[in-house]
Amino acid sequence: MSLPICDVCAKTGILCNVCEQKLAEGKVTPLDVELSKILYEFGEGEIEFTKAIETSDNIIILAPKESLGKIIGRSGATIRVISRKLGKQVRVVGSGELKEMIHDLTSPARVLGINKVFMPDGSVFQRIRIALKDKAKLRLNPEDIETLISSLSSDLVEIVFE
Repeated sequence: MSLPICDVCAKTGILCNVCEQKLAEGKVTPLDVELSKILYEFGEGEIEFTKAIETSDNIIILAPKESLGKIIGRSGATIRVISRKLGKQVRVVGSGELKEMIHDLTSPARVLGINKVFMPDGSVFQRIRIALKDKAKLRLNPEDIETLISSLSSDLVEIVFE
């Protein structure tokens, strides 16, 4: 199993020295710790996730594709309980290739293209083009999506509607 904290800490709810140091250094967030405890409880140690990211209105859980169904649960039961415990709407996104994550974060809106833009000053940013008529279909606000993708790719991100 792969959680941001060790299995013993997830099971007991008390952080060991190593996990405490990860938290102090910022490698793990308090949200990662809380979610690890919740998912360990639900999956009896069989559910894994990579990272949890909090936005203004949502919590995004990045997880390997094999764990997506386990996190969502039968008829969405598990994700509803997680959402209730954390106090925000929860979305699960498969961690993997950046383009797949972009499509997951923007769905059901259609992504027309993802372009890498090279600026004269040497900086690089990703431009995500979304159909204008699909703007209302976005489940997250565009600024949150830009922030999330920037934190995952270390590139600046711009969303444009065409």
